[in-house]
Amino acid sequence: MVAQPAAARDIVGFVGQVTKQANPSLILILHNKEAWTSNIIDTMTAVLIARNFKYDFHGYNQGDRPRDIARTFNWPTYGAVFCMGQPMDCDLIKLQAEAKGFEGDFYNHMLEKR
Repeated sequence: MVAQPAAARDIVGFVGQVTKQANPSLILILHNKEAWTSNIIDTMTAVLIARNFKYDFHGYNQGDRPRDIARTFNWPTYGAVFCMGQPMDCDLIKLQAEAKGFEGDFYNHMLEKR
Protein backbone atom coordinates (compact mmCIF):
# COMPACT_ATOMS: atom_id res chain seq x y z
CA MET A 1 0.00 0.00 0.00
CA VAL A 2 1.28 3.45 -0.91
CA ALA A 3 1.66 5.93 1.95
CA GLN A 4 -0.78 8.83 1.83
CA PRO A 5 -0.41 12.48 2.84
CA ALA A 6 -1.39 13.06 6.46
CA ALA A 7 -4.59 15.00 5.93
CA ALA A 8 -6.86 16.63 3.39
CA ARG A 9 -5.52 20.05 4.43
CA ASP A 10 -2.04 18.91 3.36
CA ILE A 11 -3.40 18.09 -0.08
CA VAL A 12 -5.43 21.31 -0.30
CA GLY A 13 -2.40 23.36 0.74
CA PHE A 14 -0.10 21.58 -1.66
CA VAL A 15 -2.42 21.88 -4.66
CA GLY A 16 -2.95 25.53 -3.76
CA GLN A 17 0.80 26.10 -3.69
CA VAL A 18 1.36 24.36 -7.04
CA THR A 19 -1.45 26.27 -8.75
CA LYS A 20 -0.29 29.58 -7.25
CA GLN A 21 3.14 29.23 -8.86
CA ALA A 22 3.56 29.23 -12.62
CA ASN A 23 0.11 28.68 -14.07
CA PRO A 24 0.12 25.03 -15.18
CA SER A 25 -2.53 25.43 -17.86
CA LEU A 26 -3.68 21.83 -17.78
CA ILE A 27 -3.11 19.30 -15.01
CA LEU A 28 -3.18 15.52 -15.33
CA ILE A 29 -4.06 13.29 -12.39
CA LEU A 30 -3.08 9.65 -12.82
CA HIS A 31 -4.77 7.44 -10.27
CA ASN A 32 -3.86 3.86 -9.41
CA LYS A 33 -7.35 2.60 -8.58
CA GLU A 34 -6.01 -0.01 -6.16
CA ALA A 35 -3.70 2.22 -4.13
CA TRP A 36 -5.57 5.44 -3.38
CA THR A 37 -8.93 6.15 -1.89
CA SER A 38 -11.36 8.26 -3.83
CA ASN A 39 -11.72 10.92 -1.11
CA ILE A 40 -8.11 12.05 -1.66
CA ILE A 41 -8.73 12.44 -5.38
CA ASP A 42 -12.05 14.18 -4.65
CA THR A 43 -10.20 16.67 -2.43
CA MET A 44 -7.65 17.41 -5.15
CA THR A 45 -10.24 17.85 -7.88
CA ALA A 46 -12.42 20.07 -5.66
CA VAL A 47 -9.46 22.41 -5.09
CA LEU A 48 -8.66 22.49 -8.81
CA ILE A 49 -12.28 23.24 -9.69
CA ALA A 50 -12.46 25.99 -7.04
CA ARG A 51 -9.34 27.58 -8.52
CA ASN A 52 -10.72 27.26 -12.07
CA PHE A 53 -7.96 24.93 -13.23
CA LYS A 54 -8.62 22.47 -15.98
CA TYR A 55 -7.55 18.91 -15.35
CA ASP A 56 -7.73 15.48 -16.90
CA PHE A 57 -8.21 12.42 -14.76
CA HIS A 58 -7.13 8.92 -15.72
CA GLY A 59 -7.49 5.83 -13.56
CA TYR A 60 -5.42 2.75 -14.20
CA ASN A 61 -5.17 -0.71 -12.68
CA GLN A 62 -2.26 -2.25 -10.83
CA GLY A 63 -0.30 -4.19 -13.42
CA ASP A 64 -1.03 -1.87 -16.35
CA ARG A 65 2.21 -1.21 -18.19
CA PRO A 66 3.57 2.34 -17.75
CA ARG A 67 4.24 2.70 -21.46
CA ASP A 68 0.61 1.81 -22.20
CA ILE A 69 -0.60 4.31 -19.61
CA ALA A 70 1.64 7.05 -21.05
CA ARG A 71 0.81 6.32 -24.68
CA THR A 72 -2.63 7.95 -24.74
CA PHE A 73 -1.72 11.49 -23.67
CA ASN A 74 -0.56 14.59 -25.52
CA TRP A 75 2.13 15.28 -22.92
CA PRO A 76 3.31 18.73 -24.06
CA THR A 77 -0.14 20.16 -23.20
CA TYR A 78 0.25 19.43 -19.47
CA GLY A 79 1.84 21.89 -17.08
CA ALA A 80 1.75 19.50 -14.12
CA VAL A 81 1.14 15.81 -13.49
CA PHE A 82 0.15 14.16 -10.20
CA CYS A 83 0.94 10.45 -10.37
CA MET A 84 -0.93 8.73 -7.56
CA GLY A 85 0.43 5.23 -7.81
CA GLN A 86 3.37 2.99 -7.05
CA PRO A 87 6.73 4.84 -7.11
CA MET A 88 8.28 2.62 -9.79
CA ASP A 89 5.22 2.97 -12.04
CA CYS A 90 5.26 6.75 -11.68
CA ASP A 91 8.99 6.95 -12.43
CA LEU A 92 8.50 4.87 -15.58
CA ILE A 93 5.49 6.92 -16.65
CA LYS A 94 7.55 10.10 -16.15
CA LEU A 95 10.30 8.73 -18.40
CA GLN A 96 7.72 7.90 -21.08
CA ALA A 97 6.15 11.35 -20.73
CA GLU A 98 9.50 13.12 -21.08
CA ALA A 99 10.31 11.06 -24.17
CA LYS A 100 7.02 12.31 -25.64
CA GLY A 101 7.76 15.99 -24.94
CA PHE A 102 6.49 16.59 -21.39
CA GLU A 103 8.33 19.53 -19.80
CA GLY A 104 6.08 20.36 -16.84
CA ASP A 105 6.23 19.51 -13.16
CA PHE A 106 5.77 15.87 -12.18
CA TYR A 107 4.71 14.93 -8.64
CA ASN A 108 4.75 11.46 -7.14
CA HIS A 109 2.34 9.79 -4.71
CA MET A 110 3.86 11.67 -1.76
CA LEU A 111 3.40 15.00 -3.55
CA GLU A 112 7.15 15.30 -4.05
CA LYS A 113 8.41 16.94 -7.21
CA ARG A 114 10.37 14.44 -9.30
